Amino acid sequence: MKVEDCIVSVERRSVGGCLDLAFVFARQFMLPLSSLTLCFAVPSTLMAWLLGESMGRNLLIPCMLIFAFSSTMMGGAMIATVGPQVFGVPMSTRSALRGLGSRIVPYALLATLARCTGLCLVVPIIFAMAWCGHLPEVMFLERTPLSQITQRLSWLGRGGGYSRNLGRWVTLMFFWVLFSVGLFLLIDLLSGWVFNAPIFFGTIAPSPDLMRALERRIFDDPIVVVTLQVAMWLTYPIVRLAWFFCYLDQRIRNECWDLDLQFRVEAVRLEEQTA
Repeated sequence: MKVEDCIVSVERRSVGGCLDLAFVFARQFMLPLSSLTLCFAVPSTLMAWLLGESMGRNLLIPCMLIFAFSSTMMGGAMIATVGPQVFGVPMSTRSALRGLGSRIVPYALLATLARCTGLCLVVPIIFAMAWCGHLPEVMFLERTPLSQITQRLSWLGRGGGYSRNLGRWVTLMFFWVLFSVGLFLLIDLLSGWVFNAPIFFGTIAPSPDLMRALERRIFDDPIVVVTLQVAMWLTYPIVRLAWFFCYLDQRIRNECWDLDLQFRVEAVRLEEQTA
């Protein structure tokens, strides 16, 4: 990676700036990002639907586990092609899948281990993700050897990087939840208005046991669970792109990319004045 080849402006950004840049990037590269998302979203959604047809109840947790694994794999594939694109190499679904496949086994093991560690040790997963959340960038963009991955992740957390990542990860997850729930409600309303087939709220009659009825629909209804997963897939690329730009911001801060470019510009200006 050469900083001078970066297609986005090299400057320090807040989490809001990273999120804004994610929307701009997603709009610019909508077709390849949509194609890549479908490669993972369609199998994940189909598996959730088939699981719902076979189990009949208690669907939410296993379907969310399917989504978690699939989105983790997509995160690696996205970084394998979005990262080079940011530095001038055209992105494509083929390059994304090829990049993911080159290190899929160690990546799947390390990503699963990181998430399980955050849960099994009764440590909120946000503290684990603040440290290892940039694992895809380290593995697929930097191509760091497996023996040096932990050192690299620790280096990214220096200079206030860990606390910065902690706040940014919480902010992005909060945004994702609001974005996904809002999209789910929109799909529910449109389904009721256009097709007269409400998915969630229009199917529950007021009753003394209303909360229990809502809980059953959320956990046991395959249509509700699949629709929720669809809403999460539609919003996931934006959130993952924002997290990637948070990684770039951390590299800019740790390695002073912005200062490096300023020095180069100033050197060129001085050469022109003395010529």
